[in-house]
Amino acid sequence: MSWLLLGYDVESGEPDSPVTRQFIEALRHAHGEHDAPGTLFLRGQTLEANVEAIRSTMADGLFDYGQHTWSHVLFKTLWQVNDEGERIIPGGSVEQIATEVDRAQSAIRELLGVESIALTTPWGCYRGLGDRPDLLAIVHMAGIRIVRSWFRNEHDWVPVPLERQPFCYVAQGFGDIMEFPGGGRHDCDWGNRLGFEPRAFENVEDYAEYVASQLDTIAAEDWAFVYNQHDTTTMRWDPGMVVVRRLIERAHELRVRVGLYREYYREYCEERRAAEGEV
Repeated sequence: MSWLLLGYDVESGEPDSPVTRQFIEALRHAHGEHDAPGTLFLRGQTLEANVEAIRSTMADGLFDYGQHTWSHVLFKTLWQVNDEGERIIPGGSVEQIATEVDRAQSAIRELLGVESIALTTPWGCYRGLGDRPDLLAIVHMAGIRIVRSWFRNEHDWVPVPLERQPFCYVAQGFGDIMEFPGGGRHDCDWGNRLGFEPRAFENVEDYAEYVASQLDTIAAEDWAFVYNQHDTTTMRWDPGMVVVRRLIERAHELRVRVGLYREYYREYCEERRAAEGEV
């Protein structure tokens, strides 16, 4: 079965800014019109500053809640190489990351009354957490079983090939943690150009059609499309959520299931247990 997994990094760093609250309103309209589920990956500080707005989404019955650390500390140092040159973006220490994860988990538990099992690492990285079993141990201890961290290619840039599909960290000793790589091109570079090279886009409708066209491959291969969008970028470049609406519409046209990461993970585990029981 093919899946469209919609996820949002809710991370606005300005406590008094209306951006996150505006985003939540737009999000609820876009998803509500299509009765489509989605997952919010919440930066702890952003949740704390926008509790009522984020809590309002719980009444819709469409959303799940993951974390995005407390203050947006990177899990790994990035060595980013693209057409603008090279730069280093430092990651946090193991101690910092452990504190960030635990504090965000506590915020979601205390402010929303739910237990999060999902995490998106800030910025993402190449190979996810496959080369960092020490960090996998931290997220595992915190109760995280769903991770979105492989959002970059070998240049710590984009895109990640669509064929890089969800997998479990079995070799690292954490077979119950599933990685959801973010394939294709997402929204992070709209500030410079609408979409990424090798193609530029005239407007958001043009870009939305391009992103939605990736679902043709997803449907043909029975893959999952892990899509990510941000509150800040959305409200600056696509406040009507044209891209998300087009993705949902295209998924329905192609009979691609629009679901939650938690659902995908649960069904995968059930299938694995069934297969092991047959051996």
